Amino acid sequence: LVACGGNNEPVGAGSGSPTEPAGSGSSSVQVATAYDKQCVAGTLEACRNLGILYSEGVGVAKDLRKAGALFTQACNGGNAASCNHLGLMLAEGLGVDKDPVQAAAVFGKACDGGHGLACKNLGLMLRDGRGVPKDLAKAEQLLDKACTAGTPFACTNAGDLDRQNAIGAKDEETRKAAFKAMREHYQRGCDGKDATGCRQLGVAYLEGSGLPKTAAAAAVWLDRACKGEDVIGCRL
Repeated sequence: LVACGGNNEPVGAGSGSPTEPAGSGSSSVQVATAYDKQCVAGTLEACRNLGILYSEGVGVAKDLRKAGALFTQACNGGNAASCNHLGLMLAEGLGVDKDPVQAAAVFGKACDGGHGLACKNLGLMLRDGRGVPKDLAKAEQLLDKACTAGTPFACTNAGDLDRQNAIGAKDEETRKAAFKAMREHYQRGCDGKDATGCRQLGVAYLEGSGLPKTAAAAAVWLDRACKGEDVIGCRL
């Protein structure tokens, strides 16, 4: 499972470390035990957090099937973040049978529930035609939705589609609008700490793609990419 990535990353996960439950003590075993009790009592977020611990082997023996079962339980109860986790497992065949079609459906449920990362993940599946028919227009819509919801990597992904649309545009007005959207998406990604977005802006300046061709401006964005540990940006 990939926590985050640049413009060409596989379908990404999206969850931070679980918040330690009150009264759990300091050890990871105690934390897992507390989550287990809360999950049994019907707290869906505790089930999700326990699933994360099982998927990582923290406080419990690593067990992807158990993690998948916990994410399924919480997702069925309406926990959107758990649906995102489950979608990732279904997409990659981790702890569950690989089923991209079902993964897309679960991502859709989580996206409808307001989970930005799930919108991004579904957008990438639509972009690549994985588990669903390829639909670049719908992919763009979902990636923009995830970007607006505060998922910087989705902004960069959306910028890539904007660039593709600009290159394939049949008229100047459409081309200019697509390049404008590209610049805005890349900058939002960069400002959101996705170094790939910074690099893509730098490359656009180097190539003169929708921006004035200038090495000086390119250097500013490539430097931001490099400082954000984007290896390619450091080399350009």
